[in-house]
Formats: sequence, C-alpha cells, structure tokens
Amino acid sequence: MQHPNFETRHPLQTDDQETGIDPLQNYITSKTGGSVESSGTKSFSESDSTFISYRKEWDELFLNCNYLARIRQKGINGQLRSSRFRSVCWKLYLDVLPEDKSQWINKTMELRTQYEKIKETHITNPRKAAGQQDLVVNNPLSQDEGSLWNKFFQDKELRGMIQQDVMRTFPEMQYFQQDDVRNMLTDILFCYARENEQLLYKQGMHELLAPIVFILHCDHQAFQHASETAYPSEDMKSLLNPEFHEHDAYAMFSQLMETAEPWFSSFEREVRKGKEEMITSIPFARPQDSGPSVAIVAKVNRIQDQLLKKHDNELYMHLTRLEIAPQIYGIRWVRLLFGREFPLQDLLVVWDALFADSITLDLVDYIFVAMLLYIRDALIASNYQTCLGLLMHYPPIGDIHALLHKALFLRDPKNNPRPVNYQFQQNLDYYKTRGADLMSKTRARASAAPLNINKVSSSLLNFGRKLISPAISINASGGPPVGSDAGFAPPQAVGRSLAEPPATAPQSQLPPLQHQQTQHHRLLKSESMPVHLSKDVVAGGGAHVSIPVQTVTDI
Repeated sequence: MQHPNFETRHPLQTDDQETGIDPLQNYITSKTGGSVESSGTKSFSESDSTFISYRKEWDELFLNCNYLARIRQKGINGQLRSSRFRSVCWKLYLDVLPEDKSQWINKTMELRTQYEKIKETHITNPRKAAGQQDLVVNNPLSQDEGSLWNKFFQDKELRGMIQQDVMRTFPEMQYFQQDDVRNMLTDILFCYARENEQLLYKQGMHELLAPIVFILHCDHQAFQHASETAYPSEDMKSLLNPEFHEHDAYAMFSQLMETAEPWFSSFEREVRKGKEEMITSIPFARPQDSGPSVAIVAKVNRIQDQLLKKHDNELYMHLTRLEIAPQIYGIRWVRLLFGREFPLQDLLVVWDALFADSITLDLVDYIFVAMLLYIRDALIASNYQTCLGLLMHYPPIGDIHALLHKALFLRDPKNNPRPVNYQFQQNLDYYKTRGADLMSKTRARASAAPLNINKVSSSLLNFGRKLISPAISINASGGPPVGSDAGFAPPQAVGRSLAEPPATAPQSQLPPLQHQQTQHHRLLKSESMPVHLSKDVVAGGGAHVSIPVQTVTDI
C-alpha cells in the first residue's frame, strides 16, 4: 500500500539526477487528447531507465568485494547526499547488518521478529486480557505490581512524556506532523524505554530517532517508484520493505544508542568481575532530579580544555576569561549529534560522516572543534552575551563539506589535506539579541523559586520519622531512648537550634503530649526551611549548592 504522500522521486534527490516519471502521466495525457499508446510506451521506457539507474547505484555500492570500505569513504566524503540506499549504508555503519551479504535477509528477519516480541510485551491492552486474569488483581483500582491495569497507567504517563517531545519534532516539516509518523516515533521510544529500564526515556532521544525514520521513508519511496515496472532483487525487497519501517527504525536507533547512551544516562559505568554495571554517584536521587551525566560533562570539558586549547589557544583563553563553560552549549551539541545546529539536509551529511567513520562516533569531538573554529573571529570579538548567542544559535554554514574536511584534518593532518580557511562573517546584532534573551530566561528561572534541599529529600525525611517515632514516644513517657548514651546531647537541642528559639519552660516541665507535639512541629518546620542561594551560584561561583547547567541548556 502506497504512502499517502507518495512521491515520484527520492525526497533528497538532486535535480540533475534521474527522477523517473509521474505515475499520473498517462491519465493527464489522455485527458488532454494525447495518444495513450504513445504516452504509455514513453512511460514504460522512462520507468525502465529509472530502474536501470536504480539497480546501477545498488551494484556500485554493494557488489564490489571491498564494498564496505568504499561506502564508508563515500559517507565521509559526503557522496550519499542524494543516494537512494542511504538507510542500507547506515545499517552497515551501525552494525545492524553484517558485512557478509549472504546473511542480510536472515539478520533483517531476526531483528524484525525481535521487535514484534518487544512490542507485544510492552504495549498491552488490559481490556483484552481481562478474561484471563484474576479480577481481584487485574482491575483499574488495583495497585498490585502484577496488575495489567497498574502497568497500563504507568505506561500512559511515560507515553505522555514522550508524546510531548514527539509533537515538537521538526515542526517545519510536514512529514513529522502526520499522526501515523508521530505514533511510530512514540512506540519506538516507548519500547526502547521499557527495554532499558535504568535509562528509560530522556529528552532529546526523539531528535536522534527522527532522522533515522526519515531516511528510511525516503528510501522506501524510491524503492516503490523504481519497482513499479521492474522486478527488484530479493535483497532489495527484504531490506527496503515499507511494511517494516518501524521495525528497522527501532533496530537502527537501538544500535545508535549503544554509543550515545552514556551521554543521556545519569549513571556511571563500572566494570566488576568482567561485567559492566551501572552505578550512580547520587544515592536516593530521582532520575528527574539528576543533572547532566558524568560522561557527557567529562567529554565536553575534554573537548574544550584539551582539543580546543591545542588547536586554538587564543580562542580557548577567550572563552575561559568569559567563563563560558562547555556544558552550556556543548551538551546539546553532543547529545543530539548537532541536530539543532544544521538544517536536516546538511545534518544527514554530517551523520553520514559520523557513522561511516566509526560506530563509536569519535569524529564528534573534532566536528565540535571545527564548529568553534568556524566562528572563532566572531567569538573573540564578542562579549559574553554575544558569544552565548552564537553558540546557542549556531550560524548557518555555506558548505557543510568544508566543515567535515576541517574536522578530519584536525584529527589527522598527515593523511588529510589542509582545507581552505573559512570564517563566519556576518552582523552580530542578531546573536547579541539571542544571547540577551537566553540570559534573561536563565535569570528568571534562577530567581523563580529558591532551591529547597529538604523538599527534594522529603522521602528520606519521611523514612526518618518512622525511625525516630519510637524514640519520641519513649521520651514522652519519661524513659531514655533505646541505645542512648548519657554523654550525648538530647536530640531536642538540635531541633531547637534549627527550627525555633527555645521555649520559656524547660522541656522536662512540658506535659508528655505537648512535648511530643512540639517535637513533631519542629521536625515539620525543619523540612520546610528553604536553602537560599546567593547570586554567585548562577554565575558559577564556588557555593556548595549549585544549579545544574541544564537550566540553561534544556533540550
């Protein structure tokens, strides 16, 4: 079944490349009085030539005995911009497909079957299974962990959070405004979150998935058009089957996240007894309370403090004097693989090079530096406000290939020619205004409400109340706490110093009930005491309590 937005040419195909025919040409010709027979003959001839060019491109990419090295070089050199098999190349780059072409079909079927099972496991309808479950457990009011309804409501909350981001995905593109595309994105991200419970879903993942879904769509369109009058090979039919659009996107996204996962995770990885485990350095912290992961902060710090310093010490010193931390702009650059810094056409070329170079995405670091060097003169000539605008609203680049060549040269100058020096030169007033807007938003967020550490730790305080309530009851009856030491001051003294001035009457003279109520009041009051931050915290001062950098770089 054809997609409602079926196109007669590849969406990324250039004008000078073979575009095929319009399937409505016969109908239009007959309506205008032309010869149906001649137009049909012409249509067949053009369709035949279209498939020939389509098959020729396939053979050039994948028939060579050393085909993988060739398509890697094409990706790095930016030669896949209008390719009709970009998704197949990405599958090979990301190890979704093996190098052995004889295993392509079996591996593809295996991954698709695997996704079907994942989707069947995690996307459930409790109404359909109601007759097979115990109604005492499986009902909408049940809080039992094994209740399908309980799982359904938890899943609904997660899906709602994902859908909020999906609705904002590439708003300028009509393709991503379609309901079926949005549902596909949501299902893939939801299944990934349920398969990775420690990571779950993090904001920004949808912007890694969307280009993958789009290039699959483009290749499916080209395949449908090319196979209208000719019989494609079994490999083509299997790899480019539009019915498995969602399955293939999930497989590619999962492989990409194998590398990108540490950039989203708030956990650290630790190897114990040969097994890789995930640990957190913030005990009792909720996922939504945690700031940027250790891995992503370390990465952007290393890029600016080492690579940039090595290649342009003057620019590095300027950013250091202005106290522009790399986390402010770099976390978004790296996490989204520069997805917001370039238009989609150029972004796909950047991703061609990133994936073709290595599945570990090592080229990210040097593209990062090349982007800074492109606007170096503007940065050096600007103050904090304008620099912030330039970094958070990256200027357009005329030739994305020049940027990639610069990144390759920075990494390996011996084996890559020195690219032509290029610099951004435009009026900086726009970026000065954007920087001012960002600073205003940051100040508004910082002054909106004081940080309350006790409120963040309310769950620990509730747990503490349960622990000390027996001791309070014993104290109220006049007996010493269990396990108490005569040399220690009573806990009342600590509560008094934090919560309120001492009472006029000694604690021992208070009635037992009043004494217990006083203790409870102090405990509640100590929980509500806010921790006020000084202004230097926002500016990066050395206070013990700091605002996460993501308050500036929400993505």
